[in-house]
Amino acid sequence: MPQSFENCVKQGGRVRTKTLKGGKYMHICFKGGKSFAGEVKESKGTASFLEKK
Repeated sequence: MPQSFENCVKQGGRVRTKTLKGGKYMHICFKGGKSFAGEVKESKGTASFLEKK
């Protein structure tokens, strides 16, 4: 993770997950009116029986 993101988390920032297209997501930390982006990660997928038909 980027150092600025890790510092934000250590200082008590609020972490939110943003869903992206293509089964990807990223964590964003908010502290003091600023945002610090984490790495873009790929979702491991969902169980097939939970998918809407």
